[in-house]
Amino acid sequence: MKLRLFSLIILSLLLVTSCKKFDDINTDPAKPEETDPAFLLANAEKRAADLIYGSYYNGRIGMHFAQYWTGTDKTSESRNLLTDDGLWAGLYAVPLMDLQGIADFYDRNPEKRNNQMLAVASIMKSWIYHNLTDLYVDVPYSQALQVDQYPQPMFDRAEDIYLDLLASLKTQINLLQETEGVITGDLLGRGNKEYWIKFANALRMRIALRMADVKPAEAKIVLEEAAQNTFESTDDDVFFPYDENSANGRYPYNDRDRDLIEFAVTSTLVDYMLDVEDPRLPIFARLDNATGQYRGKLYGTAENNPTMDSLSKPGVAVYSASMKGYLITYAEVAFIKAEAAARGMTMNGNAASLYEDAVKASMKQWGITDADAIDVYLQKVPYNAGNWKDVIGSQKWLALYNQGLQSWMERLRLDFKKPDGSALFVAPASGSLDPEVADVPQRLNYPNATRNSNTANCEAASQRIGGDSKATKNWWNMQ
Repeated sequence: MKLRLFSLIILSLLLVTSCKKFDDINTDPAKPEETDPAFLLANAEKRAADLIYGSYYNGRIGMHFAQYWTGTDKTSESRNLLTDDGLWAGLYAVPLMDLQGIADFYDRNPEKRNNQMLAVASIMKSWIYHNLTDLYVDVPYSQALQVDQYPQPMFDRAEDIYLDLLASLKTQINLLQETEGVITGDLLGRGNKEYWIKFANALRMRIALRMADVKPAEAKIVLEEAAQNTFESTDDDVFFPYDENSANGRYPYNDRDRDLIEFAVTSTLVDYMLDVEDPRLPIFARLDNATGQYRGKLYGTAENNPTMDSLSKPGVAVYSASMKGYLITYAEVAFIKAEAAARGMTMNGNAASLYEDAVKASMKQWGITDADAIDVYLQKVPYNAGNWKDVIGSQKWLALYNQGLQSWMERLRLDFKKPDGSALFVAPASGSLDPEVADVPQRLNYPNATRNSNTANCEAASQRIGGDSKATKNWWNMQ
């Protein structure tokens, strides 16, 4: 099955011509007009996962700003100086354009219209756009991907994008439920429309919770509704199925062919997990070579440690060529339910029981199966209604390990500490290299190419959000 799936990927890569960077020069992508939607979907799913889990965007941005990892060969990213701003162009130019290509195909061939394929493509678009607007705030949305009509698309307000994503996801769920059709080229859900309905509701829950502090009434409606038909176990986790036996299908950052020494786990992560005796630590990190102990590196330290003898590397599973490229997991959904219940919303269970379900789900996801050990652990990190933000926040942070970009956003949203109220995160030990950000960045800067090619719209967006700075907060983080 895997070989067949990855043969589809390879074929799609051969058939689907990559367009030039979307917002860099805004030229026609020049794809073959009649490329089969199956190949477009397969290519979009893989390329989106590859970008999100690439060594730079996940490793040096997400995993750094979530404070799981810090650099050993170079340390500037942990001190807020970034050197690669290609995530924007990569997401717009390939996966989003491929997904738009599916809709364009059916517009040209109305007799072949497949509402199931259109719904799946729209759900994938929503997942990508949610990443983009969280990372950059205002981004091209309503005029994006229409290169002929809008070569220089305007930037939509992030709040408007959020509300439209929620509405679109609801529409796609209805479309999947009310129409028939065969979903082809789907490497994520294998063509199972129930999978996509659950995925769409899980994404609605993520989006709604992220805006819960600024739009509580709207968030409540979405959360209570979506929770009725979404993930029920780790079997429902949404991930790209990377395969170490496929040369073109391996996890983007893996140690199959070379030893990886670019990152050490942070003392932030190691020290906290040691303190609470977390059974996931041997999976998240390795013993160091010098002492045979877990030793994290202080985050943001300028010192290079290229040999890494006295530091713990990320765990074996995390560097596996078959590591799963998670889009969203049951553990995250369970934590969302726990937090929603803590905020007074109606969920299927109380906050304490849902919190325990979430921790257990994370343990299962990472291969921890000893029920007694999990029970002992839960006694060390019990739910506390009076301090739910720190309790849920710290455990959700652990559960999101390796999902760097999402974990960074959750760190910003909840601003949580350890359950005892003491600080969990530290500012860069050797100081920030960005004069506008002393601690953790709030967003990414607009790419240089976009500022040059779409200057007027980019400048208007910059002024509207409060400046094109990594210190500028997103709209949902204004409480």
